[in-house]
Amino acid sequence: MPAVEGESLAPPPTGRFTELNANGRLVVRKDLPKVDKTFTVYSSWNDWHGYPHSGIRVVTRKVYPTDQIPPPNEYLTVLNSERGPVVASRLLSLSRATEGDILHIVNLFLEVFGQFELVGKDLQPGGRIKIRQLNWKVLPPGSYPFERAKKELAQFLGALPDTARPVVEDRIRTITRHEPDLIAVGVGGFTDYVVFGFTDRGKYVLESHRLGNATYVLKSDWESVSMLSKKEILDGSLHEARVIHNHGWRVAVGKLISPRN
Repeated sequence: MPAVEGESLAPPPTGRFTELNANGRLVVRKDLPKVDKTFTVYSSWNDWHGYPHSGIRVVTRKVYPTDQIPPPNEYLTVLNSERGPVVASRLLSLSRATEGDILHIVNLFLEVFGQFELVGKDLQPGGRIKIRQLNWKVLPPGSYPFERAKKELAQFLGALPDTARPVVEDRIRTITRHEPDLIAVGVGGFTDYVVFGFTDRGKYVLESHRLGNATYVLKSDWESVSMLSKKEILDGSLHEARVIHNHGWRVAVGKLISPRN
């Protein structure tokens, strides 16, 4: 697929710095007492007769609390130069950009491309370029019962480890019972997310394949959401709700996306 001037993409997490750029970083606070945290897991066990069983379980464990360092969410943009198309960072001003910003962008380029070149703003073509951030791939429109959603999301699900896939499939089965009519798969820095849209209700469910992440129900229209960065989406202004994956998750999500709400 040819590069188009003005297309802007947060690189998908494939290493240390792209992971930080897309998802931020958790700092484990071992200086604080442990707290209860609830997880959904797929596991196997033997009953008291010794017969094996397996399935999805909700477990609570004592863990150290964490602080979430937000993702820098830097985008790389296609620009035209005299030498042809190039991929560039945002324009950096040494008087305004922090040392940490510059170092992160340098490490991002080294991780993705293995090299970079420092250039002035005269590299950019004349005129104003409209930046089009590529965050989502919208799947064909129509009703999405579970089997169709599972088929369309085969690549997304196929990339998951065996221990996570049944849990994520169960979440998708629960959400699709409410008949979404739009599904969008994240690209670039959004590859760990799927959006389920209920356009007639103005509801959009943001679900991650990361088992520790919450479900977000968005109250904004899809066209607005699709143009935002992950940081902007998850900062809080667009949340109708943030639902933790615990024993009450299915009921809570169902109430939020029900046609009666």
